[in-house]
Amino acid sequence: MVDPWGQASGQQTGTDDLAARGAVAIPIGGRFALVIGNSAYQYAPPLPNGTNDAAAIAHALEDLGFSVSLNLDVNHNVMREKVEEFSRRLRPGDVSLFYYAGHGLQANGTNYLVPVDATLNRPSDLAIEAQRLDDVIEAMTVEENTAIILLDACRNNPFARNLSLAKTSRAVSIGRGLAPVDAGRGVYIGFATQPGNVAFDGYGDHSPFAAALLSHMATSEIDIEILMRRVRADVMEATEQQQVPWSNSSLVEPGFAFRPGTEKKNSRIQNSQPAMESDAADLEFWRSIKDTADIKMFRAYLMAFPTGTFNEIAKDRISKLEKPAVPEKKVPPTSTKKAKPAAAPASKPAAPTRSSVSKPVTTTSGRCRDGNINRCRQNCSAGRQGACDMLRKLGG
Repeated sequence: MVDPWGQASGQQTGTDDLAARGAVAIPIGGRFALVIGNSAYQYAPPLPNGTNDAAAIAHALEDLGFSVSLNLDVNHNVMREKVEEFSRRLRPGDVSLFYYAGHGLQANGTNYLVPVDATLNRPSDLAIEAQRLDDVIEAMTVEENTAIILLDACRNNPFARNLSLAKTSRAVSIGRGLAPVDAGRGVYIGFATQPGNVAFDGYGDHSPFAAALLSHMATSEIDIEILMRRVRADVMEATEQQQVPWSNSSLVEPGFAFRPGTEKKNSRIQNSQPAMESDAADLEFWRSIKDTADIKMFRAYLMAFPTGTFNEIAKDRISKLEKPAVPEKKVPPTSTKKAKPAAAPASKPAAPTRSSVSKPVTTTSGRCRDGNINRCRQNCSAGRQGACDMLRKLGG
C-alpha cells in the first residue's frame, strides 16, 4: 500500500480507495490529515464502526482539500510509525488534523489509544503496546501551525476492566472514558463525550459523533468552535442526552474552518456571532453537569470555559466536594439534674373537692403535691415515700 506521501506500508492503510478517487496524490495548501480507525481487535470484541467512521471522515477531508493518510486496523508498530511520519512532514503554518476512532482509555490521568494487537493484561503493557495521546498531540503541533485533534476513542472496552483487575504492586487508577487534556496554543481538541464518560459505537453505519461530524464538516465558512457546538447538539439528541461531546481550544485568529470561505462577512456579524455562540455553549455545558456530584465534570467546565458564566459556582461545587463529610453531632441526653422548685402561689389554694381527691389533676409546674407528675417522679426516685404515694395517685 502507498500513503499520500508515497511511503510504503506493510499494513492495510485504506488509501487504495482514496487514491482511486484521484484526490490524494499531491498535498494541497498545507492541510494534512492523519486518520486512524480500529475495529478488528484481536483480544477484545470488535468495534463495528471504527473503520467505517475513519474511512468516511477521510473521504470527507479529501473533498475539503486535505492530504489524507488513512490507516485502518493498525497494530502498535504501525500506529507509532504513522504518527512519526506525519509529524516529520509538517511545517510551520500548516494545518494538521488527527482523527481516531477505536478503543481508548485513561490510566493515572494519562490517555492511551489502543492498537488492534494490544493485550493490556498488566499496567506495564500500556507503555509498550498502546499509544500515548500526549505524544500524538506533541507530534501534531509544530510552531505556528494549527492542530485539530478529534477523538472518538471513549468507547466502552474490556481493557480498562482487565487492567483494573490485574494484580500488581504498582498503584494504577483506571478511569472511565478519557481524562481531560489541556490544549496548547493553536490547538483544538474535540472528544466524542465529556471526560470520564463513555461514548456509543452506534447501531447504524457510524457512531453518533462521527455521524454528526460528517453532517456538518462541509458547512461553508463556519469556525470549528461553532461547528462543534452543533455537533454536540446533534449527539445529545441522538443519545437522549447521555453523550455530551466535549472540547478544549486555544485557537487564535483566524481560527479554523473545514471549508474556508472566500468572502468576508459584515464585521458586526463576525464579532457578535461567536460571542453569542460562546454563551450558548457555556450554558449548554453547564446544564449537562449542574446536577452531578462528579468533581471531574466541574473541573472540565473550568478548563473548557476559563471565563465562563458559572465559574464561581463550579469552584464552589469543587470546594464542597473536596471537603470530607462532617460527622453528625450527637444530641446530648436529657439532664437528670433536679430543677429548682417553682415559686409558691400567692394565695392559699382552695380546699380540694371530693372529685379532685379521687382523681388528682396533673400539671407541668409547681411541686409534687401540687400535681407536677415530673417532680413526683424525681422525688420518688430520690427515695421520698410521700412523692411515690402521690405519683401513684397521679397515675404515673
